[in-house]
Amino acid sequence: MKQAPSTLLSILLISAAFGQETVTLPAKPANPRAGRVLELREEFRISDAQDGFFFRGPSIIQPTPEGGVLVVDKNEFLRFDAAGKFVIDMFRAGSGPGELRQIENGLVRGDEVLAFQESPMKCVFMDRDGKLLREVKPDAPVSRLLGTYGDGLLMAANSAPAFDKVQKPEGDILDVVWTLKLMSAEGTVESTTLTYPTRWFAKRLPGAFIANNLTFLLCAPLEGGLVAVTNEGAYGIQIADPAKNTRLLTIRRDYRRVKYEPEKPADAAGGSRRLAEPREYFNDIQRLFAVEGRIWAVTSTLVPGKGVLIDVIGPRGDYLDSFYLPLPKGVGLHALARYPLAIAGRSLIVLEELEDGRLEVVKYEIVT
Repeated sequence: MKQAPSTLLSILLISAAFGQETVTLPAKPANPRAGRVLELREEFRISDAQDGFFFRGPSIIQPTPEGGVLVVDKNEFLRFDAAGKFVIDMFRAGSGPGELRQIENGLVRGDEVLAFQESPMKCVFMDRDGKLLREVKPDAPVSRLLGTYGDGLLMAANSAPAFDKVQKPEGDILDVVWTLKLMSAEGTVESTTLTYPTRWFAKRLPGAFIANNLTFLLCAPLEGGLVAVTNEGAYGIQIADPAKNTRLLTIRRDYRRVKYEPEKPADAAGGSRRLAEPREYFNDIQRLFAVEGRIWAVTSTLVPGKGVLIDVIGPRGDYLDSFYLPLPKGVGLHALARYPLAIAGRSLIVLEELEDGRLEVVKYEIVT
C-alpha cells in the first residue's frame, strides 16, 4: 500500500504520454509570413486527347515516387510518367487473379503498384508495367487502404450503418465507426483499438433511400510510424501510433467556423436530388496530407481570390505555418472533401473541368 502513490503517479504519466494530452494551437503560426497566398506553376496537363484512355470521371488521383501520377477512373487504372505522358492502363476487368471489378484505393510502393478492391475483398500487386506480381486476400475484413506502413499497409474497417433505424420522416443521423488495422504483405490483418466514429445522415423517400456523409475519416501517415487522423466536424487532429496501438496527442485550434449554406434548395427544379443536411457549419478540416513529415490541414476557410487556408502542423502539435492555396475554378466547400486532388512534396495534382466539359489532370509546383 505504501507504494500506491508512486504507482498511481506512473499510471498518470503514462496516460498523459499515451492518449490524454491535448494541445491547443496558438493564435498565430510560428512563420512570420503566415497568411500569404502561394503561387502555383503548372508542370504538366494530362488530356485524354492522348491515345489509350478516356476520362469519364476520375475518382482518385495519387502521385508516384518518380513524379508521375496514378488515376483511378471507371474501369481504368492509369499510370502517367513524370512528364505527364500516358504509360499504361493496368485495369483488367473480371473476377480472376489480378482482375478487378472496382478499385477503392490505389498507390505505388517502391517498384510495386497496388490496387485495393473491397468487394470481393483483395489487394492486387503489379509491377509498374501492369504485370501481376501477386494477389492477396486479407484474412479479416477491411474497407479502405489508407497508405503504406513500414513493410505493410495501413488499412481501416468500418461498422455497417444501422439503416433500419432510419424511421423519422426528417431523416436520422447514424454513427459509422472506423477501426485502424495493419496488414502484412501476406494479408495478415492485425486490428487495433484505435476507433474513429463518423456520422452519416440518411432519409427514406418514396421508393428511394438516400444518405450522405456528415463527417469523414481523414488519415495521413507520418514518419516514424505515426498517423494523423481527423473524424470530427470541429477542428481536431489526433496523432496515433497504430503499431503500438496508442493515441499520443490531440491537436485543437480555436477556429472560426464557416457557416454551412446548402448548395441548392433540396427541391430545386432541374437540380439533382439532394439531402437537406442537418448541419450548421462545414467541417473545419476538409482534407489531411502528410508533406515532408508535417501535417497539412486543408481547412474550410475559402477566400475568393486567395484560395483555401492550409495549416501546417508538426506531429508534436507545433503550429508552424499557414497559407492560402488556389483551387481550380468551380471547386468549393461542398465538393472539397471528396474532390480528386493530392498534395505530395511541393506538388498539387488536381482534376480540372474545362468550359467545354472536358476533364484534365494537372500537376502544379507549389511555390512556398
